[in-house]
Amino acid sequence: MKAFAREDRRHDLAGVVYVPTPQDPDRLGAALRAEEALVALKVRYGGSDPERVPWLVAARPFPLGPGLTQRLERLGAAVCALCDTARDLYAEGEPHARAVLDIGVPEDLRGRDLGRRIELFRLDVVLSQGSPRVTEIEEAFGNVGKMHAFERAYGVGASDLFRAFHQRGIERIWMDDQYPMYRPENELAASRMREQFGRPMEVEFFSSFRDDGRRGWRFCYVKELRQYETRLRRQILAAAERLINPLFHGYGTKALLSLLWDEALECRIVQRLGAQTLVVLRTSVPHSQVLPARPDPAWVEQLKACGRQKVLKVIDSDAPEFTWGSRGVFFGDHSASRWRRALDAAAAGRVPGCPEATSARFVISDLVESDRFDVEFLHPESRQLCLMPRARIRLTPIYARDEHGSELLGGHATFVNTSRKVHLGHHAICTPFVPSLARA
Repeated sequence: MKAFAREDRRHDLAGVVYVPTPQDPDRLGAALRAEEALVALKVRYGGSDPERVPWLVAARPFPLGPGLTQRLERLGAAVCALCDTARDLYAEGEPHARAVLDIGVPEDLRGRDLGRRIELFRLDVVLSQGSPRVTEIEEAFGNVGKMHAFERAYGVGASDLFRAFHQRGIERIWMDDQYPMYRPENELAASRMREQFGRPMEVEFFSSFRDDGRRGWRFCYVKELRQYETRLRRQILAAAERLINPLFHGYGTKALLSLLWDEALECRIVQRLGAQTLVVLRTSVPHSQVLPARPDPAWVEQLKACGRQKVLKVIDSDAPEFTWGSRGVFFGDHSASRWRRALDAAAAGRVPGCPEATSARFVISDLVESDRFDVEFLHPESRQLCLMPRARIRLTPIYARDEHGSELLGGHATFVNTSRKVHLGHHAICTPFVPSLARA
């Protein structure tokens, strides 16, 4: 990467440091066309203005290359196997697996749909030294509508993703009522299904749930079904076979990855996954463990001393907004005093800096340092190409189960250079990634 002088850096965009870059007419034209397409589709993020793209428009897609493509494909299959193993251990009554996966889940929502496997999932991936490192598994995920928009904007095909939905007979998207900001994106996905397959896709909230025999995609964590009254919840549970993903709550917990490193389960995990899959996972999943409800004070003090290598994540809270997005993520390398306060709050079962959240559980993981990239984008005001230097990256590959384990369906890359939290917003570059057809 090129080093840029301090005097070249610009700060007029909130949360962004950028530098000027040569105005290549082809790349500038591509960025302007991409912006036009995204605005025409009224792409939204949160409560953003539908007349503006809610992120910085990249000049081009992000190429994965054959080596990274192959590693992501292997990783998807390995994570699929880990999900199956977690489900099997839970179904067999393994007490430690149940204790981890049941955190925050009401009794009537535990252990549902154990006869079915996960169908669709997304990973949050950081690239570190060129290799993918998984920070989270999402089985109720956004980005499907974005992939339709990115196809129009950049020409990166999204047909495989929507074919996977079509093959599963999905005709509805049932949404969590707490997150109406995701409706515009899901409406984009529904319009693509109608366009590509003539399928009469509808987007509705679970508060309006009715079982008319049609299959729906569940855009809601199982444990968050607790928000609905008992009568409605019973209707949803009775219609489980017409919901994808299945209603096994363990697929959606942020604690699932910690099972891979759990000493109490190690023999069972190793035996079921096999050596090859275990190697893929152990090299791609940072070490993590669930913070006990009453952690040993001596251990907490040890964690305070190694904050630069750790990250704390909310896995359950009575304030559910901390289990979506990056609000419930706390890094140890920002400030030693802030890290100590965060651990004290977590050890007491509280969300750091949020006194109104009265209870929470956490997982603590090794911190993964992202590779850095110089990425071109379109300045939203000057209409010129600019360069975001030394940007951290997050990939969000989407997978579907198939006969070989899983199929990589697509995804996008997000870049940020002023924060460790790489998430969407006006300060971030967002662009589809392009898998390589030539495997390594």
